[in-house]
Amino acid sequence: MKTFYRLTDMSKAKTILLCSFLCAVTIVPCYGQTHPSLDSTIICGYQGWFACSGDNSPMGGWFHWNGGQPSPGHQSFEVYPDIVEYSSADLFQTGYAALGDGRPAKLFSAYKQETSDLHCKWMQDNGIDGVALQRFTPSGNYKSYSDSVAVHLMHSAEKYNRMFYIMYDGIGDNMAGLEADWQNTIVNGLKITSSPRYAYENGKPVVCFWGFGLTSYSDNATDALAAVTWFKNHGCYVIGGVPTNWRTGTSDAKPGYAQVYAAMDMISPWTVGRYKSDADVDNYKTNYLVPDKAKLDGQGIAYQPVMFPGFAWSNWNGGAPNDFPRRQGKFMWRQFNNIKSLGIKFVYVAMFDEYDEGTAITKAAADYFDVPTNQYFQTLSIDGVYLSSDFYLRLVGAATKVLKGTMAITPGVPIPNSMGPIYFRSSFEPVDAQLTWVSTSDTVSGGFQNVAGPAGTGNPTCIVASGSGLSGSHCVQYSGKTTSTGSAAAFFKAVDVDIPVVTGTTLSYAINPSSDLSRYAGIDLVMTDGTTLHSTAATDTAGLNMSPAVARGTVNQWTTIKCPIGNWLAGKTIDRILVGFSHSGLVGQFMGSLDNLVIRADNATNVAGTEQPKSFHNHAQSISVLYAGGALTIVGFEKGSHPTLLADVYGISGKRIARLTGSAASIPISLPKGIYIVRMQDNAGRSWMSRISVMK
Repeated sequence: MKTFYRLTDMSKAKTILLCSFLCAVTIVPCYGQTHPSLDSTIICGYQGWFACSGDNSPMGGWFHWNGGQPSPGHQSFEVYPDIVEYSSADLFQTGYAALGDGRPAKLFSAYKQETSDLHCKWMQDNGIDGVALQRFTPSGNYKSYSDSVAVHLMHSAEKYNRMFYIMYDGIGDNMAGLEADWQNTIVNGLKITSSPRYAYENGKPVVCFWGFGLTSYSDNATDALAAVTWFKNHGCYVIGGVPTNWRTGTSDAKPGYAQVYAAMDMISPWTVGRYKSDADVDNYKTNYLVPDKAKLDGQGIAYQPVMFPGFAWSNWNGGAPNDFPRRQGKFMWRQFNNIKSLGIKFVYVAMFDEYDEGTAITKAAADYFDVPTNQYFQTLSIDGVYLSSDFYLRLVGAATKVLKGTMAITPGVPIPNSMGPIYFRSSFEPVDAQLTWVSTSDTVSGGFQNVAGPAGTGNPTCIVASGSGLSGSHCVQYSGKTTSTGSAAAFFKAVDVDIPVVTGTTLSYAINPSSDLSRYAGIDLVMTDGTTLHSTAATDTAGLNMSPAVARGTVNQWTTIKCPIGNWLAGKTIDRILVGFSHSGLVGQFMGSLDNLVIRADNATNVAGTEQPKSFHNHAQSISVLYAGGALTIVGFEKGSHPTLLADVYGISGKRIARLTGSAASIPISLPKGIYIVRMQDNAGRSWMSRISVMK
């Protein structure tokens, strides 16, 4: 935060008069006003252009989701948003079939103030600095719509303490309209730049022009330079969103723009679609990041490289689905590592809400259960590993911490796949998490004993099969043949995970056995300490032991199995998920299907640093974890009794930062602002895990 133009030694009336004059003429903030700086920040592009029929916006119908009601084959967006947290008033019905979990397929309107609030809240929750609001030189209904979105974003940024600035795009030859829009609407009409959350650099309001010099845009160098000069003469700090090859004027860049770029205060070259593999990312560093930075350093111009999570637009402009794979965040984190290695202090993320081109980092559909069942949409789990809907918000938040020096850089992705409440979920559709291992024996847990393949030769199999799923058309299929009346077993390694188990953690899945022998199967778990689920006394909600040696389900029917595994495994960490078969006394074939595998913990949600009380029926208590007054406290024990406590505190990266013990009601610890996972355990072996947000 910086304070500009603080006026002293004059009466209050004169101060107000002079401030009014300065604001009107030189476009600087008024007396005593502070504005955020771009230094050591990550800014995300914000489209805000999604309108829906029925949202009462000036667009009067669907916009950018599609020209008409989105329906199968009629859409212009690639990634489906996670709609769980939007209010019903901000969601509008599409023409798609229901989502995989049965919810109506609805989409949000960006016109709503509540939508802007929610987006800025997500930024605040994850430590993301703010956004650059895209503004296409507007007219007619779109101007009214854009003006409202700008005002809504301003209010939300102020409410959630996020920064923002205006980014003009698609300007073309309408330079006069651009200048009028800035002066008459943004500055004087809507007073956007007067917001205390509007970004200022060197005491000047920030404005960005995206596309000057791009071969696909219609601007020319003379008009572009005139526009940059006009804005700088009117007291602005000017950023240029420029072509990748701005230095050479080749490929995506027009020649003759050197003077335009030299007149800017900051350069931000576009990179979306310019590289795909790790080798490509590293080549970009060598051939672009390094020489770009050297040239700009020599000219005294700031550098704001662009990074993006992945890219595809098969639903809009064709091309391959998942064209530029995100690779569970590895692609984006590689880009960030290269940027950070050069000591660069400004980063731009493409984009916050760009669902059209598949670059959105905001909450998006995690898997099959979050998307319509009759239209392809990219999910965050499409690369075969379950990622929660907020994964990329958390990843950009981690990058922000690294850029600010509050977190160390790591070669690999520093955040867990999920922070709950859903830690793993799959129906094994192509957009879901998949098997890590196929038909692979888990020798540590029992391996293959007296079993062969279905025909009596080779090994038993565990694969993803199509055509017979409970939800969708895919499921896991196990098959084999017992070869002896003695003890027979087939324990397959299925999915590699790293999931903490708390008291409220549950495991659920569906099973469809093809014969009575096939009923002796199910999902098993292996903990990091070697404990298996089948070796405990765990039972499902029907009272059946969770060992695969216990028959479950009905032949040729789907049966859902649910087990509160936290009752037996709390405090441990799941290392891998198994598919197990175990029986003795019968020789014959076995085959069955498993689907809708979910591991979740619904008791790990918190708000503003305190846990809401939760009921643990097995303890007959209501327990909450509180961080306040420099101490962690478990509250809610019966009769106020507090036995010896052990607390493990983990940072957002998943690394344990403290282990503490205490015998009183609380354990002293000082936690700086941030998000933490706290696992507390008493001397009776009971444990509780909570996500703690320290706001101050």
